[in-house]
Amino acid sequence: MNRDAAERQRAFTSLLRSPVLDRHSHPEVWPLVRVHRATLGEWFAQRLGYRLVVTDSAARLFRLPVDGVVLAPRRFRPPARRVLVLAVLGAAAAEDAEDITTTQDLSDRVRVLSTHDDVGLAPYDPDRFAERMLFVKAIHLLVSVGALRPTGGDDEEQREGWAHRRDAIGGAYEVRRELLLRLVDPTSLRVALADGQDDGPVHESSARIGLMRKLVELPVVLYEDLTDAERLYLTGQRNRVLAWCAEMTGWAVEQRAEGMALIAVDEADTDLPFPRLRAADFAALMVLDGLVRAHGAGAVITADDIGSAAADVRAHHAKAMTNDLRTAGAVESTARDLLGALDLLRPTADPDRWRLTAAAARYRDPRVVAVNARLDEEDNG
Repeated sequence: MNRDAAERQRAFTSLLRSPVLDRHSHPEVWPLVRVHRATLGEWFAQRLGYRLVVTDSAARLFRLPVDGVVLAPRRFRPPARRVLVLAVLGAAAAEDAEDITTTQDLSDRVRVLSTHDDVGLAPYDPDRFAERMLFVKAIHLLVSVGALRPTGGDDEEQREGWAHRRDAIGGAYEVRRELLLRLVDPTSLRVALADGQDDGPVHESSARIGLMRKLVELPVVLYEDLTDAERLYLTGQRNRVLAWCAEMTGWAVEQRAEGMALIAVDEADTDLPFPRLRAADFAALMVLDGLVRAHGAGAVITADDIGSAAADVRAHHAKAMTNDLRTAGAVESTARDLLGALDLLRPTADPDRWRLTAAAARYRDPRVVAVNARLDEEDNG
């Protein structure tokens, strides 16, 4: 592989992982995005139906909806709705703030903004500790999308100090107006608000985009999940699809009888690597192994089945259970959440039943090795 190809792949996968890139947040990747923006823009537009906007200071990838749906991995343990609301209010407040603002300044502005009659939201009350904690999470969210940039110091510690009233102003931030105004893209908004599905014929481009999005964005693509048009496109264009995946990512496509999966070379290239060296992942892996052994991939299982597998894990691996996993129902809920996010355990119409997907068999019979390092007590997601 030549150098340009490797650079394009790194830029492409970096944008998938972090849709907002600039020279400050990603100093090593940003030059690659600038140099290869024409090719990257073509890949995203023609193969995935996305929109890449690259300016002099930043790049922003917009995952445009198709039929009102955005196909992308659901964030594992996403921000609470109140955090999202406060982040939106914070963004609106930042637009009127000075070029350098602080946590306290934004908090004051959001407090006033939330009381307007036309806002229609529960007023923000920073005198309550719980609200202050939610607000610092909202500020972190705005930092992650590039709308605010910390100007120095330990931003997390400053925000935490402000929440506990140990810091009067909290963190200091540069308001990045270009990215702030691109939080909502007019094209994306127009597509998102368009009427649902088109009753007309399915064009090849729709089938291509649907298939490619599923391959690139999801942990595994089962043939049963493809539309008729996507299956037909894959049948006729399999070699092209595989070549595109290799060209864009450098990853290998694993093909099985039930479906396909694009396997990342480095776990840093996926939003949810599994299993990691931590107690939550170990517990989920062992619960999954117990379920596959007892029922087999593809089987429908019940809450009692998951509870039985979790009890076996607690009994056989008691020393691996951290404090947060020793509470009642913790192993079961951790396994359900994590395995569900990985599409190894799918919900059914019955809220007390799930289906083990075919990909679950990939993790059967794990080899457990004792190590001296202690597994992380905290589940950092």
